[in-house]
Amino acid sequence: LLWAAAGEATWHLGGGTEGPPDLALVDPASGRTVRLSELRDGRPTVINLWASWCGPCRAEMPVLAAAQQREAGRVRFLFVNQGESTSAAQAYLTDQDLALQDVLLDPAARLGPAMGSRGLPTTLFFDARGRLVDRHMGVLTDVALRARLRHLAGAAG
Repeated sequence: LLWAAAGEATWHLGGGTEGPPDLALVDPASGRTVRLSELRDGRPTVINLWASWCGPCRAEMPVLAAAQQREAGRVRFLFVNQGESTSAAQAYLTDQDLALQDVLLDPAARLGPAMGSRGLPTTLFFDARGRLVDRHMGVLTDVALRARLRHLAGAAG
């Protein structure tokens, strides 16, 4: 916990303006490789780093799924699985009846470390210009997510 808090403090002091690295990820629906830069569409973006074996990830996923539906057209949500196979990720989503858009796989789990994440779940918030404006490690509640989305909407202006 202390390690995570120190990382958060360092990020905030540093300004937190860098965007995500342009890593190649896999679209499990098509098997196609996509780059994060291809997914920018001028909207604020929330990237959730998760894995099916991660209990806290499992706890927050319904909150994120509801937000994706509620914010459709305003905020883009990307769900980037860290290090699991297509079958493991899809089995979890099917078992939990989660009909998410924009699920991607990061087979080598490179995005988390590249963004300074020290654990899962980690949720990253980017403004419409692709700048990192906030991040959260651990379970996001509905109230906390709504507050961060309000902050993200303010950062877009």
